[in-house]
Amino acid sequence: MKQFLLMSRPKQILTLLVVSVGMVISINTLQAQSDTLSPGLREKFQQFLRNFDGSVYLDAYYTFTLNDPEGDTSNLKEFAANCPFADEFRLNVASLWLEYNSKNIRGKLLVQFGDVPNLRSTPEEQFIKYMREAHFGFRVYKNYWVDIGYLPNPVGYESSYPIRNQISTVTVGGYFETGNFLGVEISGQLTPSLFAGIYVGNQYTLAYGKNKRIYGGMTLKYNYRDIFSVNYNNMLGNASIVTSEQNHFYLYNNLILTVKPVINLWLVGEVDFGVYGNSKKPPDTTSIASGISGFLQATYRFTKWFATSVRGEYLSDPDGSVTPLYAYDGKLRGLLTYGGTVGVEFNPVRNSYLRAEYSYLSADKDNNVFNSMLSDHRHSITFTAGLRFGTFR
Repeated sequence: MKQFLLMSRPKQILTLLVVSVGMVISINTLQAQSDTLSPGLREKFQQFLRNFDGSVYLDAYYTFTLNDPEGDTSNLKEFAANCPFADEFRLNVASLWLEYNSKNIRGKLLVQFGDVPNLRSTPEEQFIKYMREAHFGFRVYKNYWVDIGYLPNPVGYESSYPIRNQISTVTVGGYFETGNFLGVEISGQLTPSLFAGIYVGNQYTLAYGKNKRIYGGMTLKYNYRDIFSVNYNNMLGNASIVTSEQNHFYLYNNLILTVKPVINLWLVGEVDFGVYGNSKKPPDTTSIASGISGFLQATYRFTKWFATSVRGEYLSDPDGSVTPLYAYDGKLRGLLTYGGTVGVEFNPVRNSYLRAEYSYLSADKDNNVFNSMLSDHRHSITFTAGLRFGTFR
C-alpha cells in the first residue's frame, strides 16, 4: 500500500490560504465600491459579482480500532479514502473554493488541506495535492458546455469529502477508483431527464501518478423525478504511467442506481467492473486481468435533523490489476475484501453534521492486510463532525 505523507511545504500552504481568502475579500470590496458607479453600470457590475460563489468546508474526525493485535505499531488505516489515522483527533479536510457561473461562462477553483490531500500522494506529485479542482468552461449551445482544466471524472458515487456522502468513510472499492484528469469535457442536458458527457485527457492524479497516454470516457445519467436514477460511466485508454515500459490498455465500467421508494428512504447500489491488458499476475503477465467491486446502501431520515445509514461492500481483484499483490499459502493474489458499515447522523444546525459509524472489514483468511499486516479483519468506530459556509455545488 502506498503510504500517507505528512503535510509539507508550509510556505505553499500559506500562499494558497492567502490567495483564497484574498479572492473572497476582493469580491466583498468590489461589491462595496459598486455604489460609486452610475445606476446602469452598477446593475451590470452587481450582476457580475452575483455570479460568484465562495465557500468553506471543514471536517474533523476521530477513529479508533477495536481489534488492535499485539505488535500493531501503526495508526494508519489501510485502504481509507478519508479518516485515515486512528487513535487521535485529526483534520480530515479544510477546503476553500471559488465558483463563477454566468449564462455563457463558468469556472471553479478549489484548494484543500488536511489528511485528504495526502491520500496516496507520492513525493514527485506533492505540488498538486492541495489542488482539488481548477477548470473553466464555455456554453456552446443551449445546455451544452465545454469544460477545460483539472477536472474530476464522473466515476463513482462516493467522495473523499464526507459531506457529499451519507456515510463519512468510503468503501475499499471507492479508495481504488480513479480520480481527476487534465483535459476537456463536453456535456449537456439532452432532455429534462437525461444528461450525457464525453471527456478526453491525461490521467494525472496522486493515486496513479502522471500518465501522458490519452484516455477517454463517457457518462450517461437518467433521472426520473428524483425517484429513480441510473448513471453509467466508463473509461477507456492506456493506464500505464510515465515510467512503465509496458502498455496496459483497460476498459473500466461504473454503474450507479439510486431509488427513493418511499419518503425519506434512499437506496443506492454501485458496481465497478474493469478489464486490463498485460496485467495478469505472474507468470502470465501478458494476459488480461479483471476486477470487480461494489456496494449496497440504505439511508433513512427520521427527521430533518436525524438519519441512519447501513452499507455492505465487496471488492475482488484476483490478478492485482489495481490493488497490490499479496503472497499467502504459497500463492500471489490481489486484494479481496468485504464488510459492512452502520452509522447515524445528527444535524444540529443547517449545513452541519455529527456522525458516528461502526465498520467491519475482512480480507482473505491469512491475508493479514490490516493492523500493520497482522490481521485479516478490522473493527473500527469513527466520529466525524463537519460544517460548511456558503454554497456547495
